[in-house]
Amino acid sequence: MPTTTVYDRGAVVLLPFPFSDQASVKIRPDVIANPPYHSTDLLVVALTSAGDVLRPGEFAIQFWREAGLLHPSFAKRAVASVSGDLVRRRLGQLCDADLVKLDNAIRLWFGL
Repeated sequence: MPTTTVYDRGAVVLLPFPFSDQASVKIRPDVIANPPYHSTDLLVVALTSAGDVLRPGEFAIQFWREAGLLHPSFAKRAVASVSGDLVRRRLGQLCDADLVKLDNAIRLWFGL
């Protein structure tokens, strides 16, 4: 049965995120990038604790503890559309300052 949970934009969730070659998935924290609406699909941006090499638009989550993350984390240029049914649990919420960074990154990545 499809999930009826509506996730707010900026919610940090744990789910299986697909690798870019679609060969496998990894359970990882992700941030919801789309506004809440009644759909079973979510647009998510992958988060990682590996920030040694950041590509354009990738950024450090300044308030990572408040977002429910266990380690300093970074938003990666890895965007996917996934079913909301895949969400294992909600970890937290990005603060407004980090949400502004996410907006800027998405604009850069999509040329908006």
